[in-house]
Amino acid sequence: MTALSRRHLLAAAGALAAAPARAQALVDVTYLTPFGQLSGYAPDYWGVTYGLFEKNGIRVKIVGGNGSAAAIQQVVAGQALICRTGGIDVVRAVSGVGAPIRAVGTIAHTTTFKVISAADAPVKAPKDLDGKTVGIVSAGGGTENYLDIMLAGAGIKRENVKRQVVGNSPGAFDLVKLKRLDAFIADTGVVLNLKARSEPIFYFDIDPYASVPGQVYAASDEGIAKFGPQILAYMRGVRAAMQAIAADTSGEATVKAIEPFKPVDMKSPELGLAAVRAEEVLWNARGKEKLAKIIPANWQSGWKEMEAAGLAKPGDPSKAYTTQFSDQL
Repeated sequence: MTALSRRHLLAAAGALAAAPARAQALVDVTYLTPFGQLSGYAPDYWGVTYGLFEKNGIRVKIVGGNGSAAAIQQVVAGQALICRTGGIDVVRAVSGVGAPIRAVGTIAHTTTFKVISAADAPVKAPKDLDGKTVGIVSAGGGTENYLDIMLAGAGIKRENVKRQVVGNSPGAFDLVKLKRLDAFIADTGVVLNLKARSEPIFYFDIDPYASVPGQVYAASDEGIAKFGPQILAYMRGVRAAMQAIAADTSGEATVKAIEPFKPVDMKSPELGLAAVRAEEVLWNARGKEKLAKIIPANWQSGWKEMEAAGLAKPGDPSKAYTTQFSDQL
């Protein structure tokens, strides 16, 4: 991936300030997803497909990422201006190594991850995880972090729960049926896939046990200082796209928006749209008036929960976010 040309962006930003709105040249912005291309990234796809970003003065290139933590590293390195990543990943980066990065907006106020088990042997709440074997997407990743937060909140020792890396796949349920796992953590798309196959599953939401926003848009301190107008333009485009998707009751326009990006989880238009609608619940989880906005109280509580789980050091939660953009949405 080509690093951002700061000279180009600065020159373009200067041109934007000097030119009338309708004569403005578009500024190129690179946006990095956390994991490849997925249907749940529909607002970003809609913004590109239907020109919402261009209406706000930017031309967006969407690049598929290789993990939330890696996305943060690439933004800090200047290889992208904005990334989508987990709120937990932002706190860990800021608390752990003092990474110069902040959340600039919220895409999913709650996490997309669920704890999935068999209907005939359900794991109904964190307290039921004691002594169990749990599948996680990756070692040290978001799902293991959520597991640790839930265990700490339930007063369960970390070592009391075995972990097994199984990826973010419906195939993990086969291990549950074989009794090799008691439960596993995966995203909404996996739940939808299992339901479509009529698998006998039980699942519960992680949200009540973890306050940190599930997915956020983040930018580096340098990017915020130098390219604030472009970040605001991106957030305005995304928020408009989220509203347009909600208004697209048939889903036809939404499917057309995401199809060109060939999401790996879009086995059919119906499944792709179902994934988007499930994500839409997360966008609006704190009320429509909070759409895409930063909610400081959730970061304050979430940081404390992460401290209790040994995932964050005592510190200032406000270093992990800024409201300067969401206040203008």
